[in-house]
Amino acid sequence: MTENKTPLVTVGIPAYNAERFIRWAIKSVLNQTFADFELIITDDGSTDKTVEMAHSFSDPRIKIITDGKNHGISYRLNQQIDLARGKYFVRMDADDIMLPDRIERQIAYLTEHPEVDMIGGGVIVIDDDNKIIGCRTISNETVFDFDLWIKGGTLNHPTVTGKTSAFRKFKYSTDFIGIEDRHLWMRATQTAKLVILPDFEIFYRDPLKFKLKTYLFRCRQNRKLLKLQTVKDRFGLIRQYNQLILSHLRSIIAVILTYCHKDSLMIARRNQHFVDNNGFTPILNHITQNRLND
Repeated sequence: MTENKTPLVTVGIPAYNAERFIRWAIKSVLNQTFADFELIITDDGSTDKTVEMAHSFSDPRIKIITDGKNHGISYRLNQQIDLARGKYFVRMDADDIMLPDRIERQIAYLTEHPEVDMIGGGVIVIDDDNKIIGCRTISNETVFDFDLWIKGGTLNHPTVTGKTSAFRKFKYSTDFIGIEDRHLWMRATQTAKLVILPDFEIFYRDPLKFKLKTYLFRCRQNRKLLKLQTVKDRFGLIRQYNQLILSHLRSIIAVILTYCHKDSLMIARRNQHFVDNNGFTPILNHITQNRLND
């Protein structure tokens, strides 16, 4: 892609203090089998060498935005969406790693299904030492609708690819920090079509540490979301209250398990068992063990 040619795809990576991992994330994007993209990296006021690491790549498709300020991920994602020139927008996080054909497969699906606005997929979970420790996926292609959302279903956020116009229509809200994606999905399911595919799209980093404070904050944010009039109008007061009660119970259980030193039970339920029958380990090793600019 030349600098003046409009790309079909925009990949967005918001980054904050990701010096340890961001070069692997960038490398995995640049090594995609699909090449017609621009990569926008928005730094959120990192205090480490994140920006320096990003600048170590000289690919003309990369655009690095840095202003030294910390605004949060919603602000940075919206910034990327506003700057995006591509017809499609691809989500990516600074500590994750794309599978080599992720963009090619997702854009092919969206091209073949123009009625679909956004898609997400499965993740292979890795720890901070790039070891595979599990996965998160579904068995069949599933429409992600409002009913699935209220039951706690979600799209794996960094696997989501969709029409840039859809991202611009819904945007991310700074009022729902920590669950900004869940808030967007709730609004999008009312008028857009979202689909979850069983294919693995990325290596997703999760060091398997249970952070009670973060978990409780997200529970509170989710209850704020559940209290919205939209939820009441769609499902009624009783079901709305049921979901709020369940959220309070989850918070109480998390506190009890943590103080009983049983928080490992909270961690265990996050991931599914993974058996590498399709050669994903060599792909991961190639990206993380070879020279970063290969």
